[in-house]
Amino acid sequence: MDKVNSVSKRTLNASDLVRIRASTDESKSTVVEWQGQVLSYLPGERPKVLFKVQGMSITRAKLLENGSYDLMTREVQLYLDPATNDVLHTWHNPWSDRDVTVVHVANNPVYQNLPATTTFEARSQPGGSYAVQISIPLAYPNPLNPSGDQQSPLYPYAGPQALYSAIESFTFAFPGAEFDSTEASVPSMQVYWTRTSPLLPFMATPATNVSLLFVANGAKIQGGWENLSPVLRDVIETRLPAYKEAPTSRDRPGGGVSSWSYFTRPEVLQAYKDGAAFPLSDPPLGA
Repeated sequence: MDKVNSVSKRTLNASDLVRIRASTDESKSTVVEWQGQVLSYLPGERPKVLFKVQGMSITRAKLLENGSYDLMTREVQLYLDPATNDVLHTWHNPWSDRDVTVVHVANNPVYQNLPATTTFEARSQPGGSYAVQISIPLAYPNPLNPSGDQQSPLYPYAGPQALYSAIESFTFAFPGAEFDSTEASVPSMQVYWTRTSPLLPFMATPATNVSLLFVANGAKIQGGWENLSPVLRDVIETRLPAYKEAPTSRDRPGGGVSSWSYFTRPEVLQAYKDGAAFPLSDPPLGA
């Protein structure tokens, strides 16, 4: 541990980050809940608060033979009316002046691999805690329109950009005393999350040059999904039973499902056009 100007620094490896983010006990599912806001930004205009958000993830970490960890997750995020906190089923788009169906996040599964050589730097905070900040620049072919074809049936939701780009940033804060224990998980982890992105597919106005900023904070929830906030617990109980446990193994390579790839599913797009209530029922996948 190095000390510079009375600030302590720790170098974290992949196993350390897994303990902070989830658990090194493969038999355990780790639940995180968060809440925050979504704002819009367009140069020359005042930023607007479009939604509040409330979400959860349930994650299992699996140590692979090469020393890396697979983080296997299911995640849901609900868009709420910023004034009433009601879960939204429709939303008035101020740029198109149309009401659109709200497609809540229901990404199942989501995968991330942490290589064995992964290292991060955590810095001390007042009160004996530490924080580690991780930024993830994202750039990959737009799942809705990877060629940028203006004749594509998904163009109204994807726009002309063949490359999807965004920035995601996490700060994980944790007590040093818990980290120094031999437990498989650091139970009092708190997370602070920001993300920039284009307008979401369900907004159906991709060519406005408007950017979104997601800002949220959350923490691990002890005792599993049943201890989530009532609105999330109800969604899992009635619509998303798979989210009671994290996946136990991968069913595909890559990063899994995103909000953009989810929207490409024919049944999702049709339900959106029909004005169905989201999230759609997502029974267990056997994973």
